[in-house]
Amino acid sequence: MPALASPQTTPSIVPGSPGAWLRLQKRFNLSQSQAKVTGKTLRLPELADPLAYIQESMDGSQDGKKELPYWTKLWPAALVLAGLASGLKVPAGVDPSEPVLELGAGMGLPGLAAALGGRRVVLTDIHPDALEFARAAVEMNHLDDLVEVRALDWMAPDANLGRYHTILGAEILYQRQLYPHLLMLLDKLLAPGGIAFISHQERPFNISFFKMLGSGFDLRTIQRKVNGAEGETKVLLHALKRIG
Repeated sequence: MPALASPQTTPSIVPGSPGAWLRLQKRFNLSQSQAKVTGKTLRLPELADPLAYIQESMDGSQDGKKELPYWTKLWPAALVLAGLASGLKVPAGVDPSEPVLELGAGMGLPGLAAALGGRRVVLTDIHPDALEFARAAVEMNHLDDLVEVRALDWMAPDANLGRYHTILGAEILYQRQLYPHLLMLLDKLLAPGGIAFISHQERPFNISFFKMLGSGFDLRTIQRKVNGAEGETKVLLHALKRIG
């Protein structure tokens, strides 16, 4: 998930590059969790004391900007999207080697689920530590041959990132100031006829994003309920198909 906290990794190391699991073990006290997706199990690295990390991130924020590192939590919307992603097939007429792109991946569960189903995947985020944890999850699940982890700044995307027929995004709509940038990003990265699958917990302000779409997308929405420690959560799953 997109986050704006200050970088925490060593400048000489590219966040999300191979060896992240070992690097994280040297920096943090870690634990592991498991996520079951359509009968399969994915292992995820976790901070043993996420509250301490969050507090440190807030205290060390630059320019007075205090952004919570939302990526440290596995959100219900990610579980819902992972369930869909695990069964994704290559669209008809599309190169089988074309990867799935996940935006604001955080720990990258939906993208990892797609890889577990055999798809090539590119996980992206802007926060260096999120990239490290995503890469560590890739290594823990032995998905190195299928998954690439790379930084993506929505406000200045890499011109060589290419176009994709399948894009994933779980809980990427919680910062309304980023909606125009996300729309421009989808316009740049989503291939004609491609579909962006976006999931999020039900929040009234998220509706404004979909009102901004215009006529270039066909929108379909379904609802799912997730039961967890915090009770029942209502998740909306949207399919945005690019027309033309």
